[in-house]
Amino acid sequence: MRGPRGVAFGGRKAACALAVALALGAGDAWAATATTTATLEKEGYARMALAFDALPKHDVTLANGVLTLSFSEPVKIDTGPIVRGLGDLVGMVRRDPDGTAVKIALTRAARLNVTEAGEALYVDLLPANWVGMPPGLPKGVIAALSQAAREAKAAKAEMERRRRADLPPVTVFAATLPTLHRLTFGVEPGATVEMTREGDRVKLTFGEPYPFDVAAARASLPSDFVGLEAAVGPRALVVTLPAPEDKDARGFREDDDYVLDIDRGKPADGEAASPAPRRLLPALATPPAPAPKAEQGAPTPAASNAPPAEAVPPAPAHAGSADHGLPGTASAAVAGQTVRLTFPFAKAPAAAVFLRGRTLWALFDDPAPMALDLLAKDSGGLIAAADQAPLDGGRLVRLTLREPRLVTAAIDGAAWVVALGDDLLAPTEPIRFASAFGRSGRGLVTARVDGLGVARRIKDPAAGDDLVVVTASRAPRGALRPQSFVEFTLLPTAQGAVVAPIADDIRVSVEMDELRVERDGGLALSRDSGAPLSASAAPIAGLTLGAVAAEAAAGAYYPRERELLHAAAMGPEDERPAARVELARFYLLRAMPAEAKAVLDMAADENAVAARSPDVALLRGAAAVELGRPDIARPLLGLPALAQSAEASLWRAAMERLDGRDEAAGAALAQGQPALGGLPPELRARFVQLAVELALDAGDAAGAAANYDQLETLPPVRSPAAREVVRGRVLASLGDVNGALAAYAAAGHSADPQAVAEAELRSVALAAAEHRIGGDDAIRRLESLVTGWRGDWIEAEGLEKLAGFYADAERWRDAFATLRTAVEAFPDGARIRDLQDRMQGRFTALFLGGAIDRMPKLEALSLFYDFQDLTPPGRRGDEVVRRLADKLVDVELLDQAAALLEYQIDNRLKGAARAQVGARAALVELMNNKPGEAARLLQKTRQADLPRSLASARLVLEARALAQSGRVDLGVEIAEGVEGPEGARLKADILWSARRWGEAGEALEAALGGAWRDPAPLDAAARADVLRAAIALSLADDAMGLDRIRQKFAAKMADSPDARSFEVVTAPVEAKGDAFREIARSIAATAAIEGFLKEYRRRGDEDARQPAAQQGAKPLERSADGAAPARAG
Repeated sequence: MRGPRGVAFGGRKAACALAVALALGAGDAWAATATTTATLEKEGYARMALAFDALPKHDVTLANGVLTLSFSEPVKIDTGPIVRGLGDLVGMVRRDPDGTAVKIALTRAARLNVTEAGEALYVDLLPANWVGMPPGLPKGVIAALSQAAREAKAAKAEMERRRRADLPPVTVFAATLPTLHRLTFGVEPGATVEMTREGDRVKLTFGEPYPFDVAAARASLPSDFVGLEAAVGPRALVVTLPAPEDKDARGFREDDDYVLDIDRGKPADGEAASPAPRRLLPALATPPAPAPKAEQGAPTPAASNAPPAEAVPPAPAHAGSADHGLPGTASAAVAGQTVRLTFPFAKAPAAAVFLRGRTLWALFDDPAPMALDLLAKDSGGLIAAADQAPLDGGRLVRLTLREPRLVTAAIDGAAWVVALGDDLLAPTEPIRFASAFGRSGRGLVTARVDGLGVARRIKDPAAGDDLVVVTASRAPRGALRPQSFVEFTLLPTAQGAVVAPIADDIRVSVEMDELRVERDGGLALSRDSGAPLSASAAPIAGLTLGAVAAEAAAGAYYPRERELLHAAAMGPEDERPAARVELARFYLLRAMPAEAKAVLDMAADENAVAARSPDVALLRGAAAVELGRPDIARPLLGLPALAQSAEASLWRAAMERLDGRDEAAGAALAQGQPALGGLPPELRARFVQLAVELALDAGDAAGAAANYDQLETLPPVRSPAAREVVRGRVLASLGDVNGALAAYAAAGHSADPQAVAEAELRSVALAAAEHRIGGDDAIRRLESLVTGWRGDWIEAEGLEKLAGFYADAERWRDAFATLRTAVEAFPDGARIRDLQDRMQGRFTALFLGGAIDRMPKLEALSLFYDFQDLTPPGRRGDEVVRRLADKLVDVELLDQAAALLEYQIDNRLKGAARAQVGARAALVELMNNKPGEAARLLQKTRQADLPRSLASARLVLEARALAQSGRVDLGVEIAEGVEGPEGARLKADILWSARRWGEAGEALEAALGGAWRDPAPLDAAARADVLRAAIALSLADDAMGLDRIRQKFAAKMADSPDARSFEVVTAPVEAKGDAFREIARSIAATAAIEGFLKEYRRRGDEDARQPAAQQGAKPLERSADGAAPARAG
């Protein structure tokens, strides 16, 4: 039986559709879109072809004249071609709202034949009397499938080729020992290697087809292995090499290498049967580079003891330098009781040499391998074994001695020479280590060494500990004796330095010519002397402000002043400069620095010789220090003539303290200690108190207490009350809180206003830290302090602490206002800059954390606008502004919120962050009933290559904006491009708002999906959608659709709070009455757009509370930097 010829689509067109589908590949899993064709073939059967991006699971049945195509997920099928192509064979075509099934009512009987071809589904409807084989696939489809198979095979071959091309090559190098050959194969970590013995050959099978250069391997290996062969197969590399059957062969892994040992037999006469070299460090995956070649073939150095090559005449040495043989070949020579080892190089590198136990370590900053086989042979039996290992940019040589020897090292031309014995090469200049304190006050140990090299950490396998070895290029410089510290030990060395850490976090660093040993929390050290400053040292003669000068200035003030004034003004002209210097000295010793400075300035202006005098420079510098002018004192006290002056060092220490450079102050104070005993007691007390203060600020309580013991025997620097404040600080550092508070209280009742202010400041800080007083009491006392004391560091520190207490009490306006006062009063203060940084962090944490939610919204906005200069730059500042916009929205200031976000868009943001903030601004405009502005912002911030979630969110907003602007069809079109259930709900909301009831009902039903099958009860949102779907279908007079809703959801709605409403809205269409209208009015009053906006605002709040690393799943996701968190596709 032959039916009518098809006129819509033929088999060839169906084949083309399949080929297109195959070319496109798989698409997104949720959207199984089918390209549909249908035709009545000339053979009398009907054929439908559905070509998918990825064919979903399906079930095709034909029962009672209804053809049902069911799918495991929603699919997009255009039913138009089916109706047009199958003509009168089809009575009706209907697609389920959830998109999982298409039902076709047939007008006559048919037989079903279903065929899958790639990602296409062919459904044939054969006449009831069809006889024979079912129809085959079109030739074009078969050709497309064959082509796809060939392309897949080619792609797989290309992937395999690329994988093999990415494999690292296998390398091999050899070491020949007296009893065996050792071949080391460098392979990638984790590579599998299998060794098998086949007669007189050994076969190594590597688990991947690694590249292997056979010619290079044969050239580099000993002549015994010229028969080495290799074959690279599709799955493995196979290397075979000769191995006599009577010789053992052993293979094993060593670190990332594979080692093959092949016995050579007993050692020949004269060969030392030394053990095989043992690696000190992990071997490299590739063989070491050979040493530079000499003219007639120098021996090739290996990573172990290789036998010497045939001797060749060395090249002539340069005049004046010794001939040490070829670079890369170490040698030994015995001279009496001393063995000299020579390590030649093309250029002598930095090195470290030391003896630990019976092991000599030599580390060179040259990575070239060194042939060591001559050392044991020519050392007279002193060296039992020699081995080496590569390091990062260097090489480590380790020699095992039969007995310990005295070790010295020196450079001879381009070679390093190491002497083992009593004949010293050259005196070793000692490396002097000294304790110091860094800028943060933490202890460290330093040493000045010219020509420092590199610090490397190695492991001593014998002792089982780590060593940090530091090389040096100028010889000989070494540590002559061991030094023990709490956290590390310094080992004696012949060259360089070696640190044996005890604490895990010890760091050794090289900065120019300074070696530093430190740890995170500081080393447990005292200052360099290990004792307090000596106030009883023998006086140094000739001190400018020494005890002799002080004795001359003693006595009645006015008679002595008149005498000096007369000499300075009326004395002979050639004696006036000296008289003026003496007058200035008198004023300084009488604590009158301003008068001293005036006299000295006049003397320097009138007499050039006096201006260049070291004594005048010291006096002028001391006067500037006493006046608090370190900028004036620095060039005066820094004159070369005063560089070695101990007295000038004391004043430099005071100057550095004024500048806040405590580390430099401590060093200068230690340098000036010899002059301390020659000063008068008043000046001596000044510098001992400086030592106490430096120790306190460095956290050295023991040093502070020791120096304070000296201070108590000296006169007070300013007043007894000021001395009591210092005593309180020392007691506090020692943990005596009660004693410290008592000392501060005693000082607070004195007549020295500065001591009273400082005592109050320190008392409040200590009592609050020890929880002796609460935050309110601390605030009250500090407010009183900063009100009554102004202008110096006490006010600055008081404002700093007051701002901190305000912030702890969440009195944010007071905290930020106090910060502003501090910055205006002390714009250059280091502590105030630190406070500003901390307060900026508090400001940021306030607006990004939960504290802002505890404030009234208008107060939060006012706080931001008053202190917006604290907004940090960059991403965190952008996030603060966005949170502020949220607050503006909360108080219905929508115009201001939109303007603030648009300012960010125009001036601060780029890329995905700009698109994200554009979406938020559009959301605000939608909330403000300005859909046109929302669409404009989305258009303004549009860009390609956005994260999928952000792009989806922008589509949702754009669809809403267009629909609210009256362009409903365009909004629906965009909604259909939004993936997942959200797109279906969006489409339903738009159609609902446009009162297109039939389409809205079907869209709502599709959005509900398979919720009616889920055993869990429906939530409130789902029940509302069910009611809306029923109302929409009822208003569209769709009785069949309404019945479908009733059948699907009746059971679930029956036990819900909306059971009565469901019964009313799903009643027959003709039964609509007042109850229906009331429910419809109630549902419609909850506008879809309002629900949408509330949902997005809720999501924004959740995003703001989440850590940035956890964001990335919501449509309007936010991260702390304002950028899209992760690329989704």
